[in-house]
Amino acid sequence: MRPRSRPPDDAVSTLLSCRNLTHTAGTKPLFRELALSVSRGDKIGLNGHNGCGKSTLLKILAGEVIPDEGEISRRQGLRLGMVEQFLPAKIGALGVLDAVLERIPSSERDVEGYRAALTLDTLGFGENQHRLPVADLSGGQLNRLMLARALVNDPDLILFDEPSNHMDLATLTRLEQFLAEEIRCAFVLVSHDRALLDGVTHRTLILRDEALYAFDMPYSAARQALTEMDIAAAATRADEEKKIAALKASAKRLAIWGKVYDNEKLARKAKSMEKRAARLEQAKTFVSRGSGLALTLDSRETRSNRMLRVADLTVTPPGVPDVPLFRIGELVIRPGERVALLGLNGCGKTSLLTALVGAFRVDGEDGHINFSPQAEVGYYDQELAEVAGDAEETMLTFLRRSTRVPEASLRNGLINAGFPYLDHDRRLAALSGGERARLMFLALKLNRPNFLIMDEPTNHIDIDGREELEAQLSESEATLLMTSHDRRFIDNVATRFLLVTDGRLLEIGDPDGFYADMLAADGAPASEGSRAKPGAGANEGGIASLDTGTEEQVLKRIVELEALLEADLARKPRFQKPDLQAAWREELELLTGRLDG
Repeated sequence: MRPRSRPPDDAVSTLLSCRNLTHTAGTKPLFRELALSVSRGDKIGLNGHNGCGKSTLLKILAGEVIPDEGEISRRQGLRLGMVEQFLPAKIGALGVLDAVLERIPSSERDVEGYRAALTLDTLGFGENQHRLPVADLSGGQLNRLMLARALVNDPDLILFDEPSNHMDLATLTRLEQFLAEEIRCAFVLVSHDRALLDGVTHRTLILRDEALYAFDMPYSAARQALTEMDIAAAATRADEEKKIAALKASAKRLAIWGKVYDNEKLARKAKSMEKRAARLEQAKTFVSRGSGLALTLDSRETRSNRMLRVADLTVTPPGVPDVPLFRIGELVIRPGERVALLGLNGCGKTSLLTALVGAFRVDGEDGHINFSPQAEVGYYDQELAEVAGDAEETMLTFLRRSTRVPEASLRNGLINAGFPYLDHDRRLAALSGGERARLMFLALKLNRPNFLIMDEPTNHIDIDGREELEAQLSESEATLLMTSHDRRFIDNVATRFLLVTDGRLLEIGDPDGFYADMLAADGAPASEGSRAKPGAGANEGGIASLDTGTEEQVLKRIVELEALLEADLARKPRFQKPDLQAAWREELELLTGRLDG
């Protein structure tokens, strides 16, 4: 049986409730007979795989889309705000203040217009920025503007449609703090960021199998509860299948005996058993189909002792050599290392990755950048420009030009990645972000690179996809250099952490200090947790090394390292970081030896 959604809460506190919602997008059913309610004070996370209908459900709740069937009740006078994934095109031509005023009814703007300026001030827009053209805003400013547009009418309920997309870690951390500490109204938050969901929600709705699974707990606990439900359902279903198979076999045997011995009683009993088996078949426990998507990677072996060496390189924006962003004295990345590149937006992370990929595609080196002759680089760019193609390019023609495998392997790969045979000639321009991401991962799998350079690989994939990718990367022997704004993804995958700050590249022991310091200032992190560590490729003149300092500082660092080691050992084995554990143990030995000396 499918799980039923939680019935509506008491009408006194209910802001919005839905019954029997059914909706189809084209020929694809999104959900059937959904029931949900939102009450005052609710902090709800809405989750589900790409394409399951989350954004459509939000639009139905907001009144922007009419469902095929079902009823929606909203409290009289309900003030509802919406934070879209993307600003409407017409807003781009307005100034910041006018973009917020646009959300106030025209009849009230003269009287209530002061609220727009006050809301902007609250979200960090100075008065001198109120006239800035929206088209000139940075990504972080755009996110704050969309929030201001939702807050300006003092809403009772806000619907957030993936507000964390394309946010840098600093903006994302501020959003989490804002949602947890400053927003008092109820909200429904669609997001694929697990840390954000765990930090700000206390109810979770998971849209799957055209049904809604409701839990009174944050995302990670809800996901664990859903997994336990799936395991129990699968076990029950297996028992039911065995019973049905046994009944069918007995019915068939009795039918044969009844015919052979001309025994009407055996024949009637056989038919009775067949009917019973049919009834059991109809009442079988429902087992989730899952997302139907799979992200898989493969890599070829290498015997090289290092995959990449960067020496005396000044990183600049592509095509702008006169604007230095930061300098690398020396950086060495060895086979199997999984390196996370951290830093605020605009510091030069993507510029470095672009320079590395450009050097590899020319001849594997440019004087400052040297790849191993055995390196086979696979590149995933955050804008998925590699999967853009021209107006007529299809999925199949893209794979033909970007891989070196037989036609049959291309088609089998597409089918295994969730693309039916009839869709293989769909144009790239018609694909969603999630579909383009899956196609890019398929190309990487078919080429089997041993060095992955990935710029925000989680931007276009849902939580199921992120967790599959984490497992694939953690189990793969491929070397990895990546950027990501997903803190949980970084924590689960990376074994080394590099930080771009103050025009330098530093190696840090773990990213926690960086996350914490982003709230305090836009500059470089300075906490104990962000201090550089020795070993694991740190080299003089490039990546800073630890200054051991006073005895008190040494003791403090020993305690910190022991805590890091204990926490990592408590993880599931596939998410542990053996290389980082070895580095921590080495540093502990050095610091303990210094105290003993």
